Amino acid sequence: MQVIDGTIASPKGFYADGLHCGLKKKKKDIGWIFSEKPAHAAAVYTTNKVQGAPIHVTKQALANGSQLQAIIVNSAIANACTGDQGINAAFQMQQLVAKKMDIAENLVAVASTGVIGQPLPMETISKGIQQLNATAGDAKSFHEAILTTDTRTKEVTVRA
Repeated sequence: MQVIDGTIASPKGFYADGLHCGLKKKKKDIGWIFSEKPAHAAAVYTTNKVQGAPIHVTKQALANGSQLQAIIVNSAIANACTGDQGINAAFQMQQLVAKKMDIAENLVAVASTGVIGQPLPMETISKGIQQLNATAGDAKSFHEAILTTDTRTKEVTVRA
């Protein structure tokens, strides 16, 4: 393996973007990764008995196969300990991305990180998803959009 200069969107046919939609005061807080074609996927989940709503949605997406075409991520609000409202919000995020990208809902994973117990403001999330760029986005912005309390992005790209 060789470490190269690149991003999450370096593989051919992969794109990523991130931006500030208003979940945080100033910093980027929503992003996605998109693949032109369904890609093989795997996930590792927390073993904690308390799991955020996005975990349930993503598990369901991967239950009937191991392929994804998009991952939508927000930071600032974890969408954990939010009950049915949180589950509905996670499914809505999945549906919004699927509709925008014209792909099947079960090809979209959802992830959230941030404050626990706070509901997602879905109008804000929806506007953010509509602003994300599918194929000309900024992958470095995705890296920034998933930060919580970190002071800098952590990334490495390798060629195998």
